[in-house]
Amino acid sequence: MKRTLILVFLFLSVTISYAQNYTGDSWAQAKAKGAGTISVAYVETFGFVYKDGDKLTGVCVDILNDFTKYVKDTKGVSLDIKFVGDGSSFKGMYEKVKSSSGGVFGLGNITITEPRKKEVKFSPPFITNLAFLITQNNVATLTKMEDIATTFGKLTAYTAQGTINEKRINELKQKYFPAMKIVTTATSQEVFEKLTSDPNGFAYLDLAFYLEAVQKRKSVKRHAIGDNASEQFGFAMPMNSDWQPLLEEFFEKANGGYTNSAAYKTILKKHLGEIGIKLLQFTDK
Repeated sequence: MKRTLILVFLFLSVTISYAQNYTGDSWAQAKAKGAGTISVAYVETFGFVYKDGDKLTGVCVDILNDFTKYVKDTKGVSLDIKFVGDGSSFKGMYEKVKSSSGGVFGLGNITITEPRKKEVKFSPPFITNLAFLITQNNVATLTKMEDIATTFGKLTAYTAQGTINEKRINELKQKYFPAMKIVTTATSQEVFEKLTSDPNGFAYLDLAFYLEAVQKRKSVKRHAIGDNASEQFGFAMPMNSDWQPLLEEFFEKANGGYTNSAAYKTILKKHLGEIGIKLLQFTDK
């Protein structure tokens, strides 16, 4: 009896877990029917995926809309976008996409890395991310990384667990600042909130959060010596997805090369503003 109950519990646990995963039509299914639905998980990120009233918008959302238009115009297949999840957690979004199946896409500040390529599929990169070393304005400007233990000696580092920026902070600690005090948070949004409320804090944050701070007139200083443009963002898909080749075709052929197109540049300007565009020019150096 006890063994039977355990087996039933395990079965229910697996069933519930599976039911909570996202599903969407495969490209093969959508092509055969002439229409399909894709499920889009996301993490809210300033400029990239955010709410305008009750509507989701941003760089990622507009690119996805252009993709669905390309599919309609070139393949004759209509796609409906169904947004899933609450957008609050990068880790939650990523893990859901990883464990889901079919036409499921993950949108947001998702860095393409070699370890992640073993867990999910990626679209071609749609932007080169900028990561900035940030403090409040009261902190002296850091001019050499070798001086960080002195210039930031009384400051506390904030970083989100499991992110590329956590890796950056740990590398700074190991290489330049062994006595660094680090406070780890669950999300990058928490890092942003702690940094903008603590005059004795510092952090590595992505372009989106820096732009949010500037827009909200927060006390923030970018220490240019720490600028980093070594990573790229892409859309994530489950490993069993068959949508990757079509996304690659879209980025290659749409408007003669999507990320070189006027439509793409208009999207960046609309959601990231003039400051964002100027900062992105750093990636061309």
